Amino acid sequence: MMELSLIDGILPALALALGAAALLWLGIAGRRLGLPRILVYLLVAAACTALVYVLAELIFHWWNASLPRTLYLYTALAVLGIQLAAGLLAVPGTRWSRRIAGVAAAFAILLALACTVNLAYAQYPTLRSLLDPPSATHDPLPRPAETGASRPAASERDWSPPSDLPGEGRIYRAEIPAAASGYASHPALIYLPPAYLADPGAVSLPVLVLIHGQPGSPNDWLVSGRIAELMDGFAARHAGLAPIVVMPDASNDSNPDWPLCLDTTVSDSATYLARDLPAWVQQHLGAGTAGARQWAVAGYSFGGTCAVQLAANHPDAYPTFLDIAGENQPTDADGQQALLDTYFDGDQAAFAEQNAVDRFRRMSFPELAGIVVVGREDKVYAPEGRQVYEAARAAGADVQFQELPGGHSWQVWRAGLENNLDWLCRRLGILDP
Repeated sequence: MMELSLIDGILPALALALGAAALLWLGIAGRRLGLPRILVYLLVAAACTALVYVLAELIFHWWNASLPRTLYLYTALAVLGIQLAAGLLAVPGTRWSRRIAGVAAAFAILLALACTVNLAYAQYPTLRSLLDPPSATHDPLPRPAETGASRPAASERDWSPPSDLPGEGRIYRAEIPAAASGYASHPALIYLPPAYLADPGAVSLPVLVLIHGQPGSPNDWLVSGRIAELMDGFAARHAGLAPIVVMPDASNDSNPDWPLCLDTTVSDSATYLARDLPAWVQQHLGAGTAGARQWAVAGYSFGGTCAVQLAANHPDAYPTFLDIAGENQPTDADGQQALLDTYFDGDQAAFAEQNAVDRFRRMSFPELAGIVVVGREDKVYAPEGRQVYEAARAAGADVQFQELPGGHSWQVWRAGLENNLDWLCRRLGILDP
């Protein structure tokens, strides 16, 4: 029951059908309210929808992208339905049965609206992800396996799992200090695969750093990205081996001016992600110690932009990247000049010095490899992703460009990682090239 899908199948179909039936019933029952009042309701619905549009896309720039246009239609219908329900409840002498039916209809319409939003972004893929989402343990991190001259970095060729290999990995929460950068951060989430948790455990597993979107947090990879399920599935096919996955906080401790995964006047987030984080992981997890070839960075949306910025500025730390629906450069809701003023004291040259596409135009990156993934229906980020791909290819990087069905949503973001996990693990040394 808890594994029922909320993005296809019976549950979303039922929710949408109930919402449509409720709106139809309210429309029929609402005839007793009179045409003038219904016209007012229509105007209010249109005004509320227009306000949502202005707030979402012109003032606050929610999600840094246009909302699917169908959501505005559903919002207008929902506002209309709620007004009809309230109007019917206010009619003197209305029977209790009709009042209860009106409340139920309003609830059904709100449920249908929530369903359409979830269908657009696939934020909650299953009933469990909504009602009983996975969470990180507060247990202390286990000690890394003892290294030795006879134990090379873990790979499928060299690893022999013990008979009592754990069946799944675990998600831990940990503070990663900012010794070099001074970057303020919420705790990171860390996935440790079964091979790491085994006794004896695998030595020097590779590391995949995953960056979340904006708005967002590392927990989005856990709930919407189902990262533990994804990595456990990979580990089950490869004798318990999988990368250690580190999901840091990319918000600079909820700074109103989110960092850009660059070193700016706001924060040295690039130094944190490319220097502080790897040093801590190597010291406390004993992972990624065989060199940069064991490290990759990936992300979706804002995190995809971050992945490219880190790879272009710190290829010595992240020679492998996966950009899933990222932008062609960091942006600010108030425009490019606002970004320059906020992060670079207005200095365009300082921005261009670190911006990935500009670096690709100036420099050669023959050791860099990456994949740029976009949603076929993503009219904003897909063209920008192709620009990143073209610039990286022209700079000599070994890059691929992939289009997946879907828009700017978890339908693309999760599939972008899942479809390329084997490629990542070949680059990271777990699988044979």
